[in-house]
Amino acid sequence: MSKASKVYCLVKFGPRSFMEEFRSQGRLYMNTLKYFKRLEANDALRSDKSEGLHSSFPADKMRIKVGALELPNLFGQVKFGDPEDDSITIFSIYALTELNRNVIVDDKVLGFGDTAVVIRRGDEFIERVTHECERRGWGYKIDLVDYVDKTSHQGRMGPFRKYSDLDFQSEYRIAFRSGRPGAITDFYVGDLSDITEICESRLVKSGFRFESAESS
Repeated sequence: MSKASKVYCLVKFGPRSFMEEFRSQGRLYMNTLKYFKRLEANDALRSDKSEGLHSSFPADKMRIKVGALELPNLFGQVKFGDPEDDSITIFSIYALTELNRNVIVDDKVLGFGDTAVVIRRGDEFIERVTHECERRGWGYKIDLVDYVDKTSHQGRMGPFRKYSDLDFQSEYRIAFRSGRPGAITDFYVGDLSDITEICESRLVKSGFRFESAESS
């Protein structure tokens, strides 16, 4: 996904109880990059062993020596991490963009939960989140995730770049440097009912339609 993509709408998927709390209280559940790297592989929707890499290179483009010996026949990727990034806290939300307008929501995303909160005014939501960050004195960055081909990408990764096998997540991220280890469960931005709607997740899959301004 190109980060130049236009974002039409933000949608948070999850279990009903969490989504009702998200909408009525603005409670954001967040965890660290380290947490997502260590999730068991059977949580395929959330687990990402390559989460938060510093950089990634195709192995066949690299020359690696151990002493005077050059390692031959390399394949896969050469990955570099940065332990400093493990403590970055992430809040993720699904973005409906111009690049996924024909698919709308991938079936796999519905596995995040049976309920969706559709944010009609994304700019207002982001303003409330950043206001709370600033009140707490937290550093933050907000952006779409850029999905790259692991076989050809050469260079920087970081919290806003992931391999393209996860592009079904169409992720819009808020990354925080809170100075706190582990999950954060006490981050509230207040009642969001004025800028959101709540529904069954399956309705987001079937209920969105894009139309040109001429046809509306």
